[in-house]
Amino acid sequence: MKERNNNMKKAFVFDFDDTLAFTDAHIVVHGQDCEWHKLTPDEFNRYELQHGEWFDFSEFNNPEYILNGKPTKLVQLASEVYCEGHDLFILTARNDSVADAIQDFLSRYGIKATAVHCVGDDGSDIAKNKRKVLLTIMEAYDKIYFYDDDQKNVEAAQEIGVKSYKV
Repeated sequence: MKERNNNMKKAFVFDFDDTLAFTDAHIVVHGQDCEWHKLTPDEFNRYELQHGEWFDFSEFNNPEYILNGKPTKLVQLASEVYCEGHDLFILTARNDSVADAIQDFLSRYGIKATAVHCVGDDGSDIAKNKRKVLLTIMEAYDKIYFYDDDQKNVEAAQEIGVKSYKV
């Protein structure tokens, strides 16, 4: 059982896209008729594939989109909690190929993530994958704060007792 005292070990966990940064990366929807359209991360959160459609995440695998990203207001909070000595994690639906670029983006603001967890590699349920990572983080911390722009991810975190905020 974790010891409760004035030195609670806290972790702050942030999604990346539309939570800490805005990028120009889109998810492309392809269909059998070869027509396609582009979705923003927010549109993707609500989009349901139709029969014969599939997602193309290639722009999200390109580090340039991250490095050219613009910070959100939440970068200030991330910087503050990092400067206070708390551990900071990134939990993103992107894949592992861009983890270094995310660290480089954060370093511009004086932030170094303890870890960048990328859960978008296998194409399965992102909320479920994020929940698994949060359960692992919970083993080492007394209190976890989670920030994400997708309501499904926030609800999955709340179900396991993580203090969660939709941004």
